[in-house]
Amino acid sequence: MDARGDLRTRGTVTMKINWGFGPPKDGSGGEDDARDASATDAAPSEQHAWTAGSNLTTKAVVGLLWAALVAGPTALGLQLLAPPALAPVVESNGPGERLGEAAAVSEFAESAVVAWLETPEQRADSLRRYFGDLATERPEFPWTAERPAVAEVVKDETGLWSVVVGVDTTQGRPPGSKAKVRSGRQYFQLPVLYVSGELVAQALPAPVPAPATVEPLADGYEMELQRDHPAFTWVAKFLEAMLVTGDQSELEAYSSPGTSFRPLGQVRYSAIEVQAIDVTGDEAPSARPDDGARLEIRADVLVYGAHEQAVGAQYALVLRARENRWEIAEMSPAPVLAEPVPVPTPTPTPTPTTTGGTATSEPTDPPSEPSRSPETGGDSTATRSP
Repeated sequence: MDARGDLRTRGTVTMKINWGFGPPKDGSGGEDDARDASATDAAPSEQHAWTAGSNLTTKAVVGLLWAALVAGPTALGLQLLAPPALAPVVESNGPGERLGEAAAVSEFAESAVVAWLETPEQRADSLRRYFGDLATERPEFPWTAERPAVAEVVKDETGLWSVVVGVDTTQGRPPGSKAKVRSGRQYFQLPVLYVSGELVAQALPAPVPAPATVEPLADGYEMELQRDHPAFTWVAKFLEAMLVTGDQSELEAYSSPGTSFRPLGQVRYSAIEVQAIDVTGDEAPSARPDDGARLEIRADVLVYGAHEQAVGAQYALVLRARENRWEIAEMSPAPVLAEPVPVPTPTPTPTPTTTGGTATSEPTDPPSEPSRSPETGGDSTATRSP
């Protein structure tokens, strides 16, 4: 080998790169390899750091899984021993549900009675939606029905609803006929079946007498308030602001603090006249009352329309004293009564008894309270018009 070849041989540099995947495959390499090996031993590779972190994460996850497996039976036992969660109790057939049924049944009964009166023979099939397959004879010239209204709605012990519908009727007659026909207010009783929001008439409407009327109860107003009493003027000004002028600020000026009286809307009256004011108690109220005193009154009023036509009205008011004067504190929905509203006494129910082999019936004492009423949550409810 010549000098140039030897020089080329000596100038050859051997490069070995360690990429961090481990030590060199062979042990040769001389001083450079030793330095590489020592450097490798002194500092771990970047991938070694990555894989070491991954190993720690894996061990942590495995540890958590074992902990969950060990704690699983214990947690399950605690769950089984824990008291069960109570579901919300929903009262079926409560007052709200019965009122909803009564409203639906009332509307259905009104529509059914009107359709039964006004449907001619040619359209008899349209009555199936109300009466199903009940056979009904239809007139050739139907009646007319106006102003239907429910007079009574009662749910009996069987679950059926009985509705009495009042309606203004006029008998039918052929076109052009001058024959006299009858008209007036009639009442019809209709049994209605209500099941899960679906309704059907259980029978055809039956004409019945009008609901009976009773005498009004005695009121509790015992004396008349003098017209020159300050409370008389105060009440008159209050009613004028509410019914005639519609001035909210003036209305509040005659009212007790904290009240929320409002005037009428667009349809107001042209004038009012307070004819009389009656008060409770057997002594005349003071013209300068002590603060906190209370007075119940009834005002008899004439209200005038646009053409000076008057109609009578009555207001039951509660006055309260403040700063030695009477102010309007409440507008009562009903007058003060001198006697309680009578409550019907339930009819005694006979119970069979056996005496010497012979069955007899004896009336049982009526309960102190109605056994079925909306307040007691029973099955029977009744709603009557005034």
